[in-house]
Amino acid sequence: MQLMKFRFNEPVAISLCVLVVLIAQAADTSVPTTGNWSLNRWMAGSGKVQLSLKRSTMTSTWVESSDYRVEDLKGLSRDDMNTLHSNVHFELQRDAGNLVCVGSIVAGVGGGRFSFSPNPSFVTEMGKLGFDDINESRMFQMALMDINLVYVRQLVKLGLRDLNTRELMDLKSRNITTDYIAEVRGSGYDFSGADLIQLNDHGVEGSFLRELRKAGYTLSANEVTELHDHGVDARYVRDLQSPKYHLSAGDLIRLHDHGVSTETIARLKQNGYELDPEQLIQLNDHGVDPRFAADLKRAGVNLDPKQMIQLHDHGVNPDFVRALQDSGYHFSTDEIISLHDHGISPEFPKQLQASGYSRLTVPDLTSMWDNGVNGEYIARLAAGGMKGLTPEQIIKLKQHGVD
Repeated sequence: MQLMKFRFNEPVAISLCVLVVLIAQAADTSVPTTGNWSLNRWMAGSGKVQLSLKRSTMTSTWVESSDYRVEDLKGLSRDDMNTLHSNVHFELQRDAGNLVCVGSIVAGVGGGRFSFSPNPSFVTEMGKLGFDDINESRMFQMALMDINLVYVRQLVKLGLRDLNTRELMDLKSRNITTDYIAEVRGSGYDFSGADLIQLNDHGVEGSFLRELRKAGYTLSANEVTELHDHGVDARYVRDLQSPKYHLSAGDLIRLHDHGVSTETIARLKQNGYELDPEQLIQLNDHGVDPRFAADLKRAGVNLDPKQMIQLHDHGVNPDFVRALQDSGYHFSTDEIISLHDHGISPEFPKQLQASGYSRLTVPDLTSMWDNGVNGEYIARLAAGGMKGLTPEQIIKLKQHGVD
């Protein structure tokens, strides 16, 4: 195998060495955390100042800006803020370490250099609490976020024992309080730190979780946030307890998205309709309300959702069905629709039955109706001695004007 040889001149070699040293320094967490600070009393709220910190590396620039009370910056006085010029030295003291700022202020606006002094005992205590990946960079971030030992111990006490450092910082950056965490965990759900962040980001409150739990739902954080994002509130879930419906999160979302009210579900169940979510959605989408379903039952028919939808879509009302039932005939759904679509009066079959025709088919009924044959016509034929005729014979007589 032939080896390739590279030759560097001296300036290039020196440049590469410097680059390696700089990269090593950037990766070395023991390199002191320093940078520039700037302060402005006019950009913050009353009694506060805006403190901005800036750090630069070979590849990026990091800037952080927050409002602080003057009292939180030890060594900085209100006189310093109000004088025309003042040399200042102040500190932001945190459990993770102290941020030391040196510089000057002119009429409430100033700047200078800052350095961070990490607190070694903080690392020790955090290790006891299960956080063993704390370097100076993270300590600096924790100091700015005011992640203190009291806060971390409260989280552990609340049961967040598997919390990692990144999740801890995310909780604090989102201002997720221990009160919120206690409320969530008090609802009966054992959510992780990542779950709590997701729930908080989606605005899920503890009261919603309590209602879910009370209704017998044990859901994942994803399912809870999906319910919340689709507008399924605690009242919707609670109202489903009355008809004793226990649905999956996906079914709850689909029912809600299709506008199926809990009142509709309850009334259908009260009327004896044990329907699954898909059937409930189909009825609702076709405008079949509980009253229509109940009236059909009172009319003496027990139909499934598909049959009810067919009747409703063809404009067949329960009164029409009831009148047909009273005729003594037992028609299928398709036959009822066919009679209705041909404009046949629901009393027509009863008239023919009274004339002795009780076993007519729907095509016979339709043909007789379309040709103007009714009970009175049949009675007149019978009075003239023409009895026991078939439907076809009666229709032909009518078509030929025999009366």
